[in-house]
Amino acid sequence: MNFIPDTQPHSRPEGVPFFDDVKSSGGWAGHTTRKSIAALQSEINDAVERLGGVIKLWQRGAFAIDGQERQGYRLEIAIEKDGSVLPGQLDIAALPVKKNHSLRRSLETRQKQSMKMALYMLREAFGGLWFLQQLAPGYAPLIPLLLVEGGKTVGEMWLDAGLTSNLLPSPDQAFVEGEYEEVQ
Repeated sequence: MNFIPDTQPHSRPEGVPFFDDVKSSGGWAGHTTRKSIAALQSEINDAVERLGGVIKLWQRGAFAIDGQERQGYRLEIAIEKDGSVLPGQLDIAALPVKKNHSLRRSLETRQKQSMKMALYMLREAFGGLWFLQQLAPGYAPLIPLLLVEGGKTVGEMWLDAGLTSNLLPSPDQAFVEGEYEEVQ
């Protein structure tokens, strides 16, 4: 995925619906939010701080994904741990918007609403990560966002290396109940 600052999206990437076609019944949320982009960004900043990080920069632009472009943001995140600052990054791409669509709202209005929807869903996702952090001992939700050599995140390195296929048990492996003991 390549980041291209301040360009406009051209068409829809495969597998991702147009903003104009999403519905709450399909699991999509935030497409009707009336919150401003600034308010949503503030709520996201608070959610990241709750997880132990700080958003240092919001850079708006577009993403080239499978030959397509989608508006979005690149967030530069810092995680402070024991006096060290670990850099991180998160790319967020809004859903594409139909250019030739006969609705009462203009293309610009629908693009802005698509961006607001992406931010709304990101805020919700960070809230879910916080709940998971409370329930799962040792879970560190911002670790996949940390940058490593070559400017990739830890999560991208895992995907590129094909290591994710080793994370799930094979279908013939059963879950074995165990006990958790805290070491002091």
